Amino acid sequence: MFKLNKEVTLTGYTLLVPSVSVGNVAQLATDLLIETLKLEKIGLLWHPALIPIVGPPAYDHDHDQTTTTAELYLSEERKLVVLQIRAPLVGALQSDFLDKLTDFIRDKQLAEVIIPSSSFAHENHQVGARPYKYLANEKFLSVHSEAVEALQWSPLDGNVIHGGGYAAKLLAACTGKELAGFLLFMYVSEGDNTADAVQLVSLLDQLKKPLLPREEDGGKIKLAIPSSWKHLFGNAAPVNVY
Repeated sequence: MFKLNKEVTLTGYTLLVPSVSVGNVAQLATDLLIETLKLEKIGLLWHPALIPIVGPPAYDHDHDQTTTTAELYLSEERKLVVLQIRAPLVGALQSDFLDKLTDFIRDKQLAEVIIPSSSFAHENHQVGARPYKYLANEKFLSVHSEAVEALQWSPLDGNVIHGGGYAAKLLAACTGKELAGFLLFMYVSEGDNTADAVQLVSLLDQLKKPLLPREEDGGKIKLAIPSSWKHLFGNAAPVNVY
């Protein structure tokens, strides 16, 4: 399933897996994380559930000539592995994909799985509430309960995330194999979701602080924007259509 460029020992690492969801916010936040930390691409992921895509390099620091559907990135310094997935899963093959992915997580003895996602804004029925919530399994909370409580984030009442893609199913698969899992999602609307992505990656930094670099004064997060974001919406409409 994984084709790795080099042998790596991932014992004790954190794995971040974005869910393809509303506004692609999780993918955009993962882009920011990969570009900012200049993560090393260490492999590709192949499975029939993945819709094949190919394109030019997505990141300025990545000198590989192509970008594909699913790629694995590594930071040895932060003991962080990131699986960037750029296309939704084929529905009928989703369960097999998640089963094999969690087998890989268990066999490599990764410490925990963080799943960023998003949901439709109109599903947030609490007026004035923060635009994000989380789900965490007992395995994760047994290690990080104090850190999660300190954040004072609101947990989701239930386990259904409308528009959240495979996020809840991946968390359930982790729970079934006694893997520590944490799901963080934002309520968003479709459109230019880059600001949502900045907020989501900032929340991930709070969860796993210190994750991202700071400005020289040590305060504000210092983010690097991928050059591929220039092409999020394509070219402007030709004037002769008006």
